[in-house]
Amino acid sequence: MRNHIDSAQFQVLGANLQIVIDGFGSFTLIAHRILLEEGLGTDDGSGTVKFQADKWYSLDLWLNALRRIGNEFGHALLHQSGMTTPKNAVFPPTVTDIRSALQCIDIAYHMNHAVLGQPMFNPGTGQMFEGIGHYGYSHAVGTSLITIESTTPYPCDFDQGIIIAMAQRFQTSAVLTHDASRCRKHGSDRCAYHVTWKEASVPVHTFRAKTATAPSAAKAAVPPSLRRSNVG
Repeated sequence: MRNHIDSAQFQVLGANLQIVIDGFGSFTLIAHRILLEEGLGTDDGSGTVKFQADKWYSLDLWLNALRRIGNEFGHALLHQSGMTTPKNAVFPPTVTDIRSALQCIDIAYHMNHAVLGQPMFNPGTGQMFEGIGHYGYSHAVGTSLITIESTTPYPCDFDQGIIIAMAQRFQTSAVLTHDASRCRKHGSDRCAYHVTWKEASVPVHTFRAKTATAPSAAKAAVPPSLRRSNVG
């Protein structure tokens, strides 16, 4: 269930469209059909969707495609698609462990979205634009517990896939729990995901952040109401 966010003026980076294709595994033709029928990308003449990884696409259409997947093929496929996000989306190069991985999700989220064609996070200045919700992060020092609170318009199962995939890149023992009674599926405006793990004595994975360059900013001015102070 979507929250109150008006997604019409926002866009998503084209590289993210690959998430759905990867999520369908061997059944990629179905993914291509859904993306094309929802108006994302173009048909290459054989039923295969063509898209530009560095181009902005309608967030509305993208959310429609994800909602359709959940309705027609089940929430498990949304979760599986979410788990492919770390290898397709653009992430900051500062990710070194489970804490920085989960903490960077909100910045990466805004790097992969735009408002009126302008990227919603500028790594150079630290400026972030508002309007699409957040992945809030909290961690009690000295514990192996991190809570991510999502107020985004993305499906709950999709979010769970993203979060656990990022966590397990660095801690294979990581598990995620979610209180389904307080969930956007049931009318809540947010979902809280609790990630716990057993500390490994040796890092289990070195994360290689995708370094694709985001599209250049459009000249359209971003309304002041969507601007946020620099992220420190």
